Amino acid sequence: MKKHLLSIICLLVAGASFAQDKPRKEWLPKRGDMAIGVDVIPLLKYVGNAFNGNTSNSLDHLGGSPFTKGSSYFDTDLMPDVSITGKYMLTDRWGLRANVGLIIKRQLNTGYVVDDLALLTDPLSEKKNIDRSLVRKGGMSLMLGGEYRKGERKVQGVFSMGMLLAFQRNKATYNWSNKMTVNNQQPIIANEIGVYSPNGYRPLDVLPARATVYAGLTGSAGVEWFVAPKISIGAEVNLSAYYVVQAKQYLKSEGYNPSLGAIEKRTDLLRPANRTFVLGTESLGGSLNMTFFF
Repeated sequence: MKKHLLSIICLLVAGASFAQDKPRKEWLPKRGDMAIGVDVIPLLKYVGNAFNGNTSNSLDHLGGSPFTKGSSYFDTDLMPDVSITGKYMLTDRWGLRANVGLIIKRQLNTGYVVDDLALLTDPLSEKKNIDRSLVRKGGMSLMLGGEYRKGERKVQGVFSMGMLLAFQRNKATYNWSNKMTVNNQQPIIANEIGVYSPNGYRPLDVLPARATVYAGLTGSAGVEWFVAPKISIGAEVNLSAYYVVQAKQYLKSEGYNPSLGAIEKRTDLLRPANRTFVLGTESLGGSLNMTFFF
């Protein structure tokens, strides 16, 4: 009997030892962990459209959203649509976070137009030329800050604070195939490329004096639910306060000046500089995000 009891105790001790030696899965982020976060709203829309018969279904992006995206105050179409969200855990509770978005875009627009010179020599001519416009867009958004996590189980509260900085700039250049002369003061241009101003001038360049700059602070409070080890789904409410300096915008154009009796090029102020303070909720990192720690 004693031998059987001793055998059972040995088995229990061995089992307990084996259970202690068996590695436990770590669900929550730990010191030294890094993370990448993505906005899962586009993925959810894609999956939903796949089941409702939508024929124009597309997966636009899986990145985050820069803090200026969606703002109705300025030319935010120049800002990047997608950003990269990264984190680094200094301790189990405190971490660093960054959100970076970048866009460098060159867009060439073309349109057919009747050749004025060929039409002058032959009224039945169908010869066509190509008008062109080149639009160059550049923008970048950056958020650097820290976060604090509260909670020991699979659901954690996440609170953060950071600095915001962004800029944007665009330029449009026009190349017209029909030459403007004293005898041909308003040559035909492709309407999808540009239009004449009321005084009969056509655009050559549209450009700002400098980039539009955003700078300020942001804070957020949210929740992350760890659906698997080191993988969480979360949502945040963000409050941003930033100052915007919008640059002047100029228009270079050419047209016939009756007082000079010649074709001239001129530069006009198209939009004055603006300065605005904004306090409100913005999109930073995605309204519904998934974060992968590793």
